[in-house]
Amino acid sequence: MSDARWERIKAVFEAALAAPAQDRPAILDRECGGDADLRREVESLLNARTQAFVRTAGAAHAMADATTGSAPITERHGEMIGRYKLLEPIGEGGFGSVWMAEQREPVKRRVALKIIKLGMDTRQVIARFEAERQALAMMDHPNIAKVFDAGSTEAGRPYFVMEYIKGVPICEYCDTGNLDTKARLELFSQVCHAIQHAHMKGIIHRDIKPSNVLVTMHDGVPVPKVIDFGIAKATSSELTTKTLFTEHRQMIGTPAYMSPEQAEMSGLDIDTRSDIYSLGVLLYELLTGTTPFDSKSLLEAGFAEMMRIIREVEPHKPSTRLSSLGDTGTRAAQQRQAIDPKKLGLTLRGDLDWIVMKCLEKDRTRRYETANGLAADIKRHLNDETVTAGAPGAGYRFKKFVKRNRGQVIAGGIVTGALVLGVIGTSVGMVWALNEKTKATQAAESEAAAKMAAQANEQKAVASTKAAEASKEEEAKARKRAETITEFVTTALKSSDAPNSGMAGGTTGAVHDMTILAAMDSAVKDIDAGRFKDDPETEASLRSTIGIIFLNNAKYDKSKPLLEEALAVRERVFGGDAPIVAESLNYLAVLYFQQGQYTQAKPLYERALAIREKILGPDHPDVASNMNNLAILYRVQGLYAQAEPLFKRALVINEKALGPDAPEVANSLNSMGLFYSGQGQDAQAEPLFTRALAIREKILGPDHPTVAMSLNNLALIYTNQRQYLKAEPLYMRVLAINEKAFGPDHPGVASGLSNLASQYFQQGQYSQAEPLLTRALAINEKAQGPDHPGVATTLSKLADLYLVQGQYAKAEPLYTRALAINEKALGPDHGIVAGCLSNLARIRQGLGKTAEARQGFNQAVAMQRRLTPEGSSSLARLLWRSASARLDNKDAAAALPELEEAVALAEKLLKPDHPQLKEYRDTLARCREAIAK
Repeated sequence: MSDARWERIKAVFEAALAAPAQDRPAILDRECGGDADLRREVESLLNARTQAFVRTAGAAHAMADATTGSAPITERHGEMIGRYKLLEPIGEGGFGSVWMAEQREPVKRRVALKIIKLGMDTRQVIARFEAERQALAMMDHPNIAKVFDAGSTEAGRPYFVMEYIKGVPICEYCDTGNLDTKARLELFSQVCHAIQHAHMKGIIHRDIKPSNVLVTMHDGVPVPKVIDFGIAKATSSELTTKTLFTEHRQMIGTPAYMSPEQAEMSGLDIDTRSDIYSLGVLLYELLTGTTPFDSKSLLEAGFAEMMRIIREVEPHKPSTRLSSLGDTGTRAAQQRQAIDPKKLGLTLRGDLDWIVMKCLEKDRTRRYETANGLAADIKRHLNDETVTAGAPGAGYRFKKFVKRNRGQVIAGGIVTGALVLGVIGTSVGMVWALNEKTKATQAAESEAAAKMAAQANEQKAVASTKAAEASKEEEAKARKRAETITEFVTTALKSSDAPNSGMAGGTTGAVHDMTILAAMDSAVKDIDAGRFKDDPETEASLRSTIGIIFLNNAKYDKSKPLLEEALAVRERVFGGDAPIVAESLNYLAVLYFQQGQYTQAKPLYERALAIREKILGPDHPDVASNMNNLAILYRVQGLYAQAEPLFKRALVINEKALGPDAPEVANSLNSMGLFYSGQGQDAQAEPLFTRALAIREKILGPDHPTVAMSLNNLALIYTNQRQYLKAEPLYMRVLAINEKAFGPDHPGVASGLSNLASQYFQQGQYSQAEPLLTRALAINEKAQGPDHPGVATTLSKLADLYLVQGQYAKAEPLYTRALAINEKALGPDHGIVAGCLSNLARIRQGLGKTAEARQGFNQAVAMQRRLTPEGSSSLARLLWRSASARLDNKDAAAALPELEEAVALAEKLLKPDHPQLKEYRDTLARCREAIAK
């Protein structure tokens, strides 16, 4: 839109604004004539201005209705929007309204629901958001709030569903708590790391401002949460009259935080550096209590002038701005525990001025290229190190050195003083000789010294310039990678949209997993064709992203080469100890673990943990996550002594860093419960499962599938304790939750049916277990395909049912098919494959196929030895089964060494009262009795 057009809008807006409310319709009729677009834009401005005044002055909503032709908001408390019940309004602005709502299905939880105002293209908005959500789903950061869903109301207004954060805007939190500058910088650094995480996933926020950064408390520790990712892009929220009043709690907010390139009104030219600008404005406000350009003054200037100011006018440095704020500056100083604005200004002068102003550069090539670069400079300032933002001279660097090394400098000064005093006594006799130095000699020495100093300064300048250029080049590469990933993945996903995978009737539908996988297959071909051959870092990031998608969908053969190549490139480019390398190591280890390749997974997990501890410190949640993964691996390998301290340490870290009721704490509790349960220590496992269940119910509501997982674990404990009356209702509740959440034909329902069948199986109620397992098998085959590992698991359980009843002929084809599926999906060397071989051997033993049975037992034991050469509880179990089959064949002598090894392993790995250990010892005693006879 041209400047002339905006000047016309401004003129009509100001004419209408100056008139009484009742005269405005006539003025609009006269000035706009038949120009409907002009009238709509002016009415939007008038409505937004009035809404802002109403919120500021506390006047009634009727004032807004009297001054605008726009339809008033019709949502009310208790109204259902889709599956969400509106509870209470959180905020309101020209962008729309935000409600706290209760989600009823498929899970019950509190959410924040943002309803966009009328006048936007609902179908396009939701379509854009759906594409954006595929990328949003990849984000997992403790300082980023999740975005769950999107849809439209019956009136056609788009809405977005987000994680409900019980917090306050960051500036309000800091001012209310009178946080000093250091505490504010530490909070802000966490926000930078959250934005960096998003940028690395290819997501640009586009609307960073205080109300989109909420501070919540976790166990007394303030934690900032960035909200509204994806919404600005979905709504094409650029700097137009539609976004003048999007801030709730403030009269006007968004324009004050918009970057100059956003003020150009060209959404195609927005990149991650736009977020850096907005972060700079946020930091400016945290430090001074105001934004670089006053919000009210921007509004009063008119739209065209406001855009010009944002694009062209250079703001004052924070320390300079403070001196012109009057009472506001005094209040800001007091809220930051400074005596007065002058003292606060001294705190900001230098480093912080330079850091903020680098963020606010009009030329985005001069800003920090990454949010991590900004956070790193803040950390340097806090550590009294040289920041990169300014152009410091020797005096500045020396001052920083003195401050960092005050003790050594003072000591050095004392020594220097002593030397000076010692020299004074002997200097008098040398004065005459020194004065006799010729002027020529003095000049020569002075010239030589000057040349040396000039050369040294030139070398320093060259080194400094090269370092700055290298840093800038690296930041530019990071930005380019983020932009490329966004464009590449989003384009691939859009190209995969099937007619039935998008909207129908103005509502949104999730893109099916198979559609996403097909899109990723196509994307990999594009990468393999050499599209990014000159940019290995971007190629590595894309391979990692797509590899993770395949990993999450159990497409291991497709995931593995992508993750391996991503790791190799990152090691080559970033070195062996970079955090991005740890991320690749962790995902590759997960893949190996899920394939049962434990010896390959173990060193990867261990190396990733070492890197994260070194870079992030020993008490970071990412370190806890890595510890938990490694502990699970140790547990599966039977290395219980190594696993237990890791489980405990991970729990402590998560409780300390995230609070006692965080989801990560529930995950740690669940992992520890499985650890103790697997060793037959149900008394220790039960309270862990119970607490994990309580946390998940509190956070997610009683009907969430994750809650069902906790219920299932608790039910398993009761089943092991033969408390069937306590276990059965839990299993029934698990089944009900999964059916409600996923529908009757979902693998989660099949899992619930299978677990309930296991309850009946243990009680010998085989006739009740069989139809449940048969239905579970049918669901898995339909939902996952005939060759999925989940199908093999159900086949094995059904075969177990026939085995225990002696129906070997019915069991054999089921085990045979399960073995084939697992070998294909998991590879020929996997613990599950070894278990299948052992089960099939037991069946063939029952059918009298002794030679085939013996071959199967031998293969299973040999495979498990390869997988866990140091020994494991799984190996002990396979040895016991093989020996038991030998005993049944009256071959006690051959069974004895296997039983002795099984007992020795079990005594080493299991607790003394573990039921399996007793079982092995009883069989060993029976074997020795048979030999003695």
